[in-house]
Amino acid sequence: MKRSADDIEEELRRFDGLVDDQTIVISDTSDDEQACLPYPEGTVKLTRMRGEPANGDNVTLRDVLQPAELRKALVTSFVVDMEWLLAHIREGTKLVVVKSYDPQSEPPGVQQTRGGQLTIVHPKFGRTRYPVMHSKLMLLFYPTYVRFVASSANLIDVDWSELQNMVFMQDMPLNTNRTFAETVFGTMLGQALRDLSVPEPVVEQLRHVDMSRVTVRVVTSVPSLRGGARAHAQAYGLARLAQVARELGRMDPLSTDVYCYGSSLGPLTTQYLWDFYSSALGLGPSAAAGAPRVKIGFHTDMQGAANRFGETARQCIKCRVDLARDAGFPRAALHVVEAAVARTLVHAKVVMVRTGAQHERGWVYVGSHNFTSGAWGRLNRARTGLAYVNNY
Repeated sequence: MKRSADDIEEELRRFDGLVDDQTIVISDTSDDEQACLPYPEGTVKLTRMRGEPANGDNVTLRDVLQPAELRKALVTSFVVDMEWLLAHIREGTKLVVVKSYDPQSEPPGVQQTRGGQLTIVHPKFGRTRYPVMHSKLMLLFYPTYVRFVASSANLIDVDWSELQNMVFMQDMPLNTNRTFAETVFGTMLGQALRDLSVPEPVVEQLRHVDMSRVTVRVVTSVPSLRGGARAHAQAYGLARLAQVARELGRMDPLSTDVYCYGSSLGPLTTQYLWDFYSSALGLGPSAAAGAPRVKIGFHTDMQGAANRFGETARQCIKCRVDLARDAGFPRAALHVVEAAVARTLVHAKVVMVRTGAQHERGWVYVGSHNFTSGAWGRLNRARTGLAYVNNY
């Protein structure tokens, strides 16, 4: 049966029930409430490889979801194996899935199936030449808290069992009888969800989440030609990365190194490395003689051939031969990366900045941005502070 827009809106408004405005109380949660959370300060884990034992530092998708207690979930992914995902979700759990799609054959918008229990969202792409929705985040709702997850893993089996991915998780108290004070993290997260066309009744649930102890920053990308993205392009990609770097304190280029890894490499030039380096240090577009202090990790062909999980894992690590052989490709910046588990491949997307005489300060980005201009964007040199971005 085809559901009307009003029916879908009403079902989403019952995304485990919004409360009336008259119940609003602005307050922080107590230390005791925070202490009951599994990950109150946030943590980074690796995905557990098939055949490897649990060791406290690795997780499966089931570990992340905790399906026995999960009430509702919002997940986003470039690739989704719906049958595999639903096998990890209990019957009756409300699920919103934002995923990539082919706008030539599928329409944007919101669709519902399974009696309103499953909502599929196709975000708007605008006039992007190569439309890609690559974001990989989750909001998992439990009776007393919400888990925020940012990862590099698609919602498919190979990403959670045959490739080394990274998962950031932080738990935040939930109280549907309160509206908590707004935070910078909450504002940026809400904007990121709206950019992905997540229905407003779902985004409104953030009002009842205490984010006061979250110290991480949100860095997202949105296709530059997609409607409202033009109005605040400084909030995306390299431009947003530079904003966050300035908030954390600008760094001395003479003592700062930037380490990058992504499972896909696109066209790279020394100028692009300078733009990335400058953004990571909180500076504007710049260039200088020689190469910037950027080191790019990547796998060798021999590592790909020797990985224990064969071609299904190997085909997820991509760099076109013609790009790597281009005269302008900065091959001297490439370094061999080794996975923590022997004979496996790294699918994580990481940027690490270290500064100081002993590299004693810095920050780390963990998420879904590969080291490509499609993901991070290209700086608009005519309009400092803006970036042209292709992907979500």
